[in-house]
Amino acid sequence: MSKVTKLNAVTLSTPVKIDGKEVKEITLRKPATSELRGLSMVDILRMDVNAMIKLLPRISQPPLSEYQVAKEVEPEDFTELVSKTVLFFAKKEQLEGQLLELEANS
Repeated sequence: MSKVTKLNAVTLSTPVKIDGKEVKEITLRKPATSELRGLSMVDILRMDVNAMIKLLPRISQPPLSEYQVAKEVEPEDFTELVSKTVLFFAKKEQLEGQLLELEANS
């Protein structure tokens, strides 16, 4: 089994604690339409900080809390998480053949 670049994962520059465990990597998953409730698509696509503080806990694994996103995640990690989140809203053709996969079997 070979690894594919994890386009939907971020290695944190400063780990956060989730359920007492130090977490160094956060994986994002494509949000379901219901997880976008109460948020503006325009704000999400503009990478509005407040919208992303609400959305990231809904799609992160292990799950981050809103407090952790707002207070514990370093700005450079937040920027990378947000940038990767926006990729979920692009069509496959716009990603130029890149896959949002964790692993590929070879």
